[in-house]
Amino acid sequence: MLAVLVRLLLLALAVLLPSAWPTAWARPDLVVLVVAGVAVTRGPTAGLLVGLAGGWLLDVVPPGAEPLGAGALAYGAVGWLLGLTRGRLTGSPLLPWAVALGGAALVLVVRGTAAAAGFGGALPRDLLLTWTATLLVSVVVLPVVLAAERALARRRWA
Repeated sequence: MLAVLVRLLLLALAVLLPSAWPTAWARPDLVVLVVAGVAVTRGPTAGLLVGLAGGWLLDVVPPGAEPLGAGALAYGAVGWLLGLTRGRLTGSPLLPWAVALGGAALVLVVRGTAAAAGFGGALPRDLLLTWTATLLVSVVVLPVVLAAERALARRRWA
């Protein structure tokens, strides 16, 4: 139960913190970093569930997203796919970052496709800047999420 509360707190912070980000800068996608951290440490099922929860939070919290549920499906799919890499990430400590940034790219492709279909407005330049901001912020955020997940697993709370 504590693991669920910790993950929900991390997701809530990931959804709300970008609103405090300076408007002149691109906003990083913190939700995908939380989803990636959970997925690579806990596996595809946890990644899917955390991705669905994070996507729903992003869809519902203003300004929201159109169509409702598309973010949840995108983040859920990314969480599941990243969770499948769980056993293969023993080669290098940089692999979680590569996987997380690949997941961020997948989410941004979905966002760009939705914008091309007339839902929302995302320019390719803005998507690239968001991915770059996610890359820079992941250096700090991803180790925190991975450490929290490992601490929960070590205490057998997860």
